[in-house]
Amino acid sequence: MDQYIVLIGDLVGSKDLNKRKRENCQSILKGIIERINNDKSSSIRSPLTITLGDEFQAVYDDLSTVLEHSWSVLAALHPVGVRFSIGIGQIYTPINSEQALGMDGPAFHVAREGMDQLKSSGRIYNVEIGSPSDRAGEIVSLVDLVNHTLHFLSNELKLWKKTRLQILVMHQKGEPVKNIAEKLDISESAVYKNRGEGDLDLILKLKESIGENINRIL
Repeated sequence: MDQYIVLIGDLVGSKDLNKRKRENCQSILKGIIERINNDKSSSIRSPLTITLGDEFQAVYDDLSTVLEHSWSVLAALHPVGVRFSIGIGQIYTPINSEQALGMDGPAFHVAREGMDQLKSSGRIYNVEIGSPSDRAGEIVSLVDLVNHTLHFLSNELKLWKKTRLQILVMHQKGEPVKNIAEKLDISESAVYKNRGEGDLDLILKLKESIGENINRIL
């Protein structure tokens, strides 16, 4: 059977917000999810779907796209944090192309288990493999490497201001520096400074490398 990537996302500490702020976060989350789902060029197999007020999930066939979308969500909701648990494995039920509901399989199980780990570790990302394979040893080693990379990236992203996340999102889409500066109402030199200090070009290379390696086991 085919392997898929299940993403489960969860807002951090939203239950501690007052009613007005929590409703605002949920409104922002709904808006960014709608914009992501409207991008027909992405590799979403089952669209991002809010399952609870503060939680959402989707099914993908490319990890680099998962990371791209996670950065868009982080930028939109900053300073409220978001956790992203990623499960890789089989899905035994038919893929629901309308909404990410009514599906089951190892990919969903390990994504849920990974969310519990994130809540205790405080990190942003976790990746788990959920289906057996004749290349089990090789795959586990690869997933460990991806996790170490994403854990390191988590430490960086948690320190960033909203502007740097917004620059990353636009930079990955190929937006010219001039356009980014105008949209964020900052100078072009500020864009270059954020790109350099945040090592955004390196992060984009890591995203592509992670995606290419994980795609080999799908």
